[in-house]
Amino acid sequence: MLSILFFYKKFKRNKEILIFSGGKLFMLISKIKKYIVILIILLIIEACIVPIISATIKKDKNQSDNEKVEIVDTNFLGNGYINITVFEAWEMLNSTEDGRQILIDVRRWEEYTAERIDAPHPEDWPRWFPYELTSGGPGPIVNEGILLKIFMRFYKGKEIIIYCRTARRTGITAQILVDNGFQGTVYNMLGGITEWKAQGFPTVEGLIPFT
Repeated sequence: MLSILFFYKKFKRNKEILIFSGGKLFMLISKIKKYIVILIILLIIEACIVPIISATIKKDKNQSDNEKVEIVDTNFLGNGYINITVFEAWEMLNSTEDGRQILIDVRRWEEYTAERIDAPHPEDWPRWFPYELTSGGPGPIVNEGILLKIFMRFYKGKEIIIYCRTARRTGITAQILVDNGFQGTVYNMLGGITEWKAQGFPTVEGLIPFT
């Protein structure tokens, strides 16, 4: 049992030690550690898989550059990221001519495992990198700490499509990435997984990374 020891000296009495139970604090820290371990495992898996996938799906991007210009003209907000619809996201994930976009789910762990986007190609399964670990609590993105720096370095030069439930968290996430100098392309999927499902696109449930 983790306890926090508070020492103080009384001027007219002998020294006493007050021990306050840190049970609740211990449970909270354990929970956060669990999420961090899961996140690190995901990054390690990604590190192993990406080189293999990259070697097999490398395509000429000359044509894709022209197609992306059209998207930028209509959706680029001038704040460093690009808003796209669920239809555009599905199209981009389906196409092999416009390079490769990586799906990033920024929802909490319980949301991710309950239901997430089912990408057209198995190698495009959505990676998990949460905005917050608990509702209104801390998280790798909202805290803008070392894990965010690792994420940005790992996906440097990549194209990522971020989504959450309704696009509220991804709107904030996209701006945080831009403000921190992310060197890649950020696509913010408007409407989130709610709109994705409403338009009849597939989802999957269960544990990660594959079901």
